[in-house]
Amino acid sequence: MRQKRKYLSYTLPLIFFFMMLIDGHISSSILGMFSVPMDFTSNLLLMFLMFATFQMEKPYLVIWSSVIGLIYDSYYYNVIGINLILLPIIVLLMYGLFEHVLPNTFTIILSFIVFVTSLSVGRVFLLVLFKLTHTTILDFFARTLAPTLVLNILLISILVIPLKKMFNLKK
Repeated sequence: MRQKRKYLSYTLPLIFFFMMLIDGHISSSILGMFSVPMDFTSNLLLMFLMFATFQMEKPYLVIWSSVIGLIYDSYYYNVIGINLILLPIIVLLMYGLFEHVLPNTFTIILSFIVFVTSLSVGRVFLLVLFKLTHTTILDFFARTLAPTLVLNILLISILVIPLKKMFNLKK
């Protein structure tokens, strides 16, 4: 167990970085396949952060979520602060939730839906607050949040069992 945690502490930053890049490719590939005015956002990075909360210490994961949030912001948004703020806050929420909720397959999927929703709402809130986008609530729910949730529910449904094995979750 200790050996696995030590191995993860070295490999997780690289995994987070690659998941950030893969998220962008999945999102743009899906947008390219459909000619509809919707915004599909993959959240594999968030999924790996969630599973990492079961193995890693809180300070380690908060620091790395801040670092990857900074990289994410500079790579995708060219505005620093959106994910730099949101990812560590959501990681803290994950730790708080899983202190009180037993992480079985069902609760992991439901929790992930809550975290994806929180991240999406937080992003649009900060983007509107800093006047980086103009959107209505209805437009956000219909064109961004709904497609994002559908995509991420599919992803977590496919990956929950392999990730539970990777992160050594028994239930």
